[in-house]
Amino acid sequence: MDKEIFTTKKAILAIFLGILILVLAQGISNLVYALPLPTGIKAILFGVSYVSISYNLIKLSCNKLLHISLKECHINKSKIKIRWILCAILLPVIVSSVLLCTSGELVKNNMNTAHLVNIVIRAIFTTGLGAGVTEEMVFRGLIMEALEKRWGKVIAIIIPSIIFGLLHAIGMHMNIIDILLLFVAGTSVGIMFSLIVYESGSIWCSAIVHGIWNVIMIGNILDINVSYNQHAIFSYKLLSKSFILTGGKFGIESSIVAVLGYITVIVFTLFSMKRKSKNGSFQS
Repeated sequence: MDKEIFTTKKAILAIFLGILILVLAQGISNLVYALPLPTGIKAILFGVSYVSISYNLIKLSCNKLLHISLKECHINKSKIKIRWILCAILLPVIVSSVLLCTSGELVKNNMNTAHLVNIVIRAIFTTGLGAGVTEEMVFRGLIMEALEKRWGKVIAIIIPSIIFGLLHAIGMHMNIIDILLLFVAGTSVGIMFSLIVYESGSIWCSAIVHGIWNVIMIGNILDINVSYNQHAIFSYKLLSKSFILTGGKFGIESSIVAVLGYITVIVFTLFSMKRKSKNGSFQS
């Protein structure tokens, strides 16, 4: 389908559909927590349901309303590249390590084995698989492809990235500085994920980077924040009063350390895309 045929109305519809899919899929998946099952099993069911329901709603939207294929949305079978697996691990590990080198207090909370296992399972299946994969299918799959068809790659990268960042502010009481930090960080990480999709040709590489970031940074295995977290296995309380270092109200994901990490990956991805283009192996 040519860009001229894909209308502005359809592009805007894709944005609303994407957000609606996130809300519906999460709401339906949350029903598993009402089941009389062990906590870990419910977390696994939630993650699998969230991804499965989102995938099918995206497929339905693409086929019946937008008339584009999942393959066009980069939701296709693709070989996972080692460089992105390494990036997925190194990015959160390096950001965490830098923050752990700043002044703070580390506490290991006393938990039994069952509690520890449940935290890890929730981190992997709820925060990693559920949120990571679903958000990539919606923002870097459905929405990004629709906007590219209407307005080209630049708009397709920037607009979903801005929306992605701003949606994370919902329900949080923030001042103007907090919102600015979140806007910069959310847009930067969105651009990073978008470029990974274009470089790799599939949302699955960005989903791996996104998912592993979530597991390590916000999965309550190691929580780095300005306050003590009794629900995490390890809690590192930052003693710094600098909102630039701590990330303000949103936390370390919007800190200068994290943003520099996103920018580093962006530069690496652009370099990789440029090199592929010179070698004649890059396909837009």
